[in-house]
Amino acid sequence: MMHGWSIWSRLLLAVGIIVCIAGALLATGMALVLRAERDFANLAQDRIPRVALAGELAEFTGELAALSARVMAGSLDPSTAPDLPGTRVAAAARGISEVLAAPGLRDAPQAAALASAEADLRDSLDRFTSLTEDSADLRRKLQMADEQLRWTQVDVQDQAGALLEDLSFNMDGDMRELIAPLTPDIQTAQRLELERSLTADRQLRDDLQRLAAEASTLSAVLLQARSVADLAALEQVERLGRDTLDAIALARVDPAGRSDVRLMLQALDRLVDLTQGNNSIFDLMRAQIELRDTTLVQLARSQLALGRMQAQLTDLGRSERRAAQSDADAAAQRILTGAGTLTILTMGGALLSTAILLLFVRNRIVRPIGRLTEDLMHIADAEKTAPATEWRGLNEMTRMEQAVGTFRHTVTDLKRAHRDLSVEVATRQQAVERLEKTQRELVQAGKMAALGQMSAAISHEINQPLAAIQHRLHALRGAHPEVTPAVERLEALTRRITGTISHLRRIARRSDHRRERVIISEPMDAVLDLLDHRLRETCTEVSIEPAARQLVVAGDEILIEQVLLNILGNALDAIEEAGTEPGRITIMACGGKAPQLIITDSGVGLRGHSGAEVVDPFFTTKEVGKGLGLGLSIVFNVMQDMGGQLDIGPATQGGAQVRLRFCAWPE
Repeated sequence: MMHGWSIWSRLLLAVGIIVCIAGALLATGMALVLRAERDFANLAQDRIPRVALAGELAEFTGELAALSARVMAGSLDPSTAPDLPGTRVAAAARGISEVLAAPGLRDAPQAAALASAEADLRDSLDRFTSLTEDSADLRRKLQMADEQLRWTQVDVQDQAGALLEDLSFNMDGDMRELIAPLTPDIQTAQRLELERSLTADRQLRDDLQRLAAEASTLSAVLLQARSVADLAALEQVERLGRDTLDAIALARVDPAGRSDVRLMLQALDRLVDLTQGNNSIFDLMRAQIELRDTTLVQLARSQLALGRMQAQLTDLGRSERRAAQSDADAAAQRILTGAGTLTILTMGGALLSTAILLLFVRNRIVRPIGRLTEDLMHIADAEKTAPATEWRGLNEMTRMEQAVGTFRHTVTDLKRAHRDLSVEVATRQQAVERLEKTQRELVQAGKMAALGQMSAAISHEINQPLAAIQHRLHALRGAHPEVTPAVERLEALTRRITGTISHLRRIARRSDHRRERVIISEPMDAVLDLLDHRLRETCTEVSIEPAARQLVVAGDEILIEQVLLNILGNALDAIEEAGTEPGRITIMACGGKAPQLIITDSGVGLRGHSGAEVVDPFFTTKEVGKGLGLGLSIVFNVMQDMGGQLDIGPATQGGAQVRLRFCAWPE
């Protein structure tokens, strides 16, 4: 009957049925919630307010008890806590009064006893507040006295220091005049006057030093008085102060018309005033200690009142909690019964909704879409024989199946064309690569042919002068034996030139080189000897690993020496061009079946060129006249002729890195 229905119609029907089930469950749940709300409203109006008010009373009284305990223990001094009477105690007392006046406690059995305890507590707190206000006023006076003591002490010490420096300066001047030789300008009477002045200044200086010391002692005594905790200790410190005052009175000096001495004595008098009188530091501290003791007594009375109130609160809280617990248990039982009923209904609705989803939505909507998805996956995998799903009726599924069939044929044709095109592209790419390789080989062959012709011409032009030089050197050795070392070095150079010419000829003829056991240290030391002057000129340091010196390879020693000479010479050119001193050349070795020699320099590097470019004949990065571009090309061909390989690339820390791969010598 539903074959002609659209997908939207089917979904709407399924959703409508599920919404009806959910509405029925929601109505049942609302009825249960309203019933529970009535139960808890009755509980909240009758029992919970009293429990809450009892808790608030306990909180306020607990705070007062904690404050009282801190003051009694000495961790909180009322005289140094100005916020105690003004905020915390007053707020707690006000909160207790407000809670007792609440409607929930006026009808409580303990209301009368709580009111009596609150009256006693309020009276104690009022007295305590008055005492703390007096304590705050006394503390302000002590702060003013402390400030006056600090500045007066500084004033006395500054005045005394200035006077002592002035007297010392005058005494030094008089002393210099007294020890000077007797001259007509200084008569005996004048010397006597200087002696009297010196004696008077010395006496005044000693008196002032004594006064300054006693003033410091008095300041220390006053500071000690500010830290005492009881009257006995204060009395002991006060006796020390009186003794210090007596010492100051005995040490006082006559200003004798000196204004600076008078100023110091005035400052000292202000310091003495802080020790004597009704507003002295000793009297203020005595009043503070007595006031603190009185406050502690009043706090003890407040704690007794708090204890009575807390006992009443304990009884009130216990009775109200029991009543509230009984009512809450009854309400909870009714809620559990309703929750069980709602759970059963919810499970039934869930089962019915699941049945609708499985029997209707799954079979009529989900499974058809799944089959269409499988058809599309077969098409994506280019399966020509993918089965086509048959649909009855004329709805969205039928139209989707028709579209899928058309899409299947289109995708199959596209994949076939893509495979044919991929084969054609691969064939042409291989042809292009073979053509490029052939072109590179032809270019290299042409360059090497030109290099061979040039090598033959150079060899012919150099051989004749070189033979004459060798003949002259032989004659020079016989005629002048004393120059034999120099002649031997020149002969070694001519042999090297001869070897180079032979190498050029071998390059031109592509003949085989000698194959012998070569220890790299031997040609390397010879090359370093030849380049010693350039190493010193460029301040270049050559670092050779021990493994590099001990490396054994198979090849032609003369050609290996020529390779090292060319590579190290190029490295020195690059370092010189970079202009960084000191330069650095590092030579390392890597053993194995194909031993390698790795040479790294700190020069300018390859300047963006590749290793294949720099080994081409006539390619050079040097200025005109400084290079022909043949050195690395010759080295490249020499390494290939010996069965090795030359790789050039940039170094990791700048400069260039040359990697020489040799043939291993069989042991």
